[in-house]
Amino acid sequence: MAYSDDHIALAAEYALGTLDADERALVETMLIVDPGFLALVQAWEHKLAPLHQMVSSVEPPAELWGRIREAVALSQSAHAAPVKNESEGTPAAPVDPVTQEMTSALNASSAQGTIPAALPETSTAAPELDPVAEDITPVVTPADAELSSAKESSPAKGGNVFGLIMSAVAAVLAGVIALQVYRPSALPAALRMKPEVRTVEVRIPPPPAAAQWVAALQSDARDPGFILTVDATTRRYTVRRVGPPPAADKSYELWIVPSKLGEPRSIGVIDGEFTVGGGLANVDAAAINNSIYAVTVEAKGGSTSGKPTAQPLWAGKLYESVPSR
Repeated sequence: MAYSDDHIALAAEYALGTLDADERALVETMLIVDPGFLALVQAWEHKLAPLHQMVSSVEPPAELWGRIREAVALSQSAHAAPVKNESEGTPAAPVDPVTQEMTSALNASSAQGTIPAALPETSTAAPELDPVAEDITPVVTPADAELSSAKESSPAKGGNVFGLIMSAVAAVLAGVIALQVYRPSALPAALRMKPEVRTVEVRIPPPPAAAQWVAALQSDARDPGFILTVDATTRRYTVRRVGPPPAADKSYELWIVPSKLGEPRSIGVIDGEFTVGGGLANVDAAAINNSIYAVTVEAKGGSTSGKPTAQPLWAGKLYESVPSR
């Protein structure tokens, strides 16, 4: 399956780890249902694997776990059920008993026009905790939440900056690799991938040699009149005239006679010292090898009836002169 540039970029960013949670969930779903996309992601992971060697490990700060616990406590307190004020019908935060006593004393003094000599002393000793009260999640006021958020945000700035820098570096490297694969001409020569050149020796076998068949067409055992050569592959023949040429008003004509003494069939008229023809193209290979070839003297241009008009003067049989390879 051919994937678009968006699919290729999505696979590269997944391999780099720069996607957000929703995009990663989408890619992981595609990895399950699309084996081709899985192979594409694995190819990017193989290409980007050297990037892990370029980034050194970072030891987290010692106070990181403390900040994580504070953040978890704040998250739980934000979702705790508020205490409902029955008189007003709206939820109200629980009040510390010591704070309530101090507020009552101040209100009473203001009503009498005097200021109390001293406020009730608060005990510095740790109060005894009720086993049941220990299970109650403490309620944090909005001011305390803002203060804790300010404390958390200030030391985390360095980590955020480092993460942004590493994301930018990863994006740049991914872009360089993508250009190396798809548009190397857009990069400087120093950043282009060096092509791997391999020299492969290919030996071309020689073409198979076709069998050659030859026959000496002669009138007696001493002097042949014609030499017939047949190519077993193309079934083209070549006739060389060895004896004298025919009379001015006559022509030599070549015939093929089946081995079972069937009707002779004209192959063609012999003109000149060498004659090349294709009259055997439609003849069976077995018939070519087992037939007798003869030459007769016919009227100028050959027999008009398709049959020999005279007795053959030269005849012979084919023999394999060059075997096939």
